[in-house]
Amino acid sequence: MAALGSIESLLSAVVADGLTVSERHDSNRELIGQGIANIIVPFFGGIPATGAIARTAVNVRSGGKTRLSGVIHGVALALIVVVFAPLAGQIPLTALAGILMVVSWRMVEWEAIELLVRASYADFAVMMLTWGVTILFDLVLAVEIGLIAAGALFIKRMSELSLGRIPYTEVFPPGIPLSLAKELAVYRVDGPLFFGAAERFATFLRDEPEVKYLILRMRFVPTMDTTGLVALEDIYRDLKGHGCQLILTGLQPDVEKLLERTGLLDKIGRSNCFPSTDAAILALAPQRELQEDLVS
Repeated sequence: MAALGSIESLLSAVVADGLTVSERHDSNRELIGQGIANIIVPFFGGIPATGAIARTAVNVRSGGKTRLSGVIHGVALALIVVVFAPLAGQIPLTALAGILMVVSWRMVEWEAIELLVRASYADFAVMMLTWGVTILFDLVLAVEIGLIAAGALFIKRMSELSLGRIPYTEVFPPGIPLSLAKELAVYRVDGPLFFGAAERFATFLRDEPEVKYLILRMRFVPTMDTTGLVALEDIYRDLKGHGCQLILTGLQPDVEKLLERTGLLDKIGRSNCFPSTDAAILALAPQRELQEDLVS
C-alpha cells in the first residue's frame, strides 16, 4: 500500500509538471511529507492518503501555482464533508460525471500522444495497455501492469546488442601488411552486455570462422553483468581451445574493474588488453613478423 501510494503521488506530481507549471516537484520532499502525514493521521482515526491525479489537474488548470492551493483544497473539502455534506449529497451524479469528463479531456496531452505514436509503436502499446486496464479495472492495477510492461520493453531493447565484424580496410593502420588480415578478425560490441544479450553474444562469436587473433572492440560497452561475464569467459575458453588469441580493446573503467575483480582479466592476460584497436594491431604485427623469421 505504501509503495502504490508513493507511485500515485509521484505520478500526480509528474502530471502537474507537465501542465506548464514553472516549478518542478521535489520527489524526496513529496514522499517524506506524505510518509510523515500517513504515520500521524491514523492516531486520529484517519486513513492513508496520496496525491490524486484528477484533483491535481483541476487545481493546476484552475490557476493553482503554489502550495497554498493545496491547503485551500483541503480546507474546502473538510468543510464540505463536515458542514455541507447534506447539500453536497443533493448534487446529481450526472453533473459530477460531466465535470469529471471535462477534467479528463483537459488532462490529455494530445501533442505528446501524437509524438509517442510517431516515435515508437511499442511505447504507444504500453500506454494503451495501461489505459485499457485503468478503464476496465482500476488505476492501481494499471500502474502495476504498466510498470511490468515498460520493464519488459526496456529489457528487450537492452538485449538488442549490436555485433558485427569490421572489415580490415577500416581498422588496419597504415603500414600494416594485409597478409595479417587472414589471421585476424576485429569485431565491434555496442551496448550493455547483460543477461538479455549474453547468449546472442556468445553464439554469434562461436559461429564465426576460425582465425589466429580475435579482437573485441568494447569501447561502447558501458556495463556488464555476471551473465555477460560468464559468456565472455566461455568465448575465451572456446577460442583458446582452437588456438585463437582473444584480445580486448577500449575497455570502459567499470567493465575493466569487473574483469579485474573476478580474475577474468588475468586469465585473458593484461598484455592482451589495449586502449584502442590500432594499438592492438600494431602490437600484433611485430609478433607475426618475428614468428615468420623463426620459421624461415
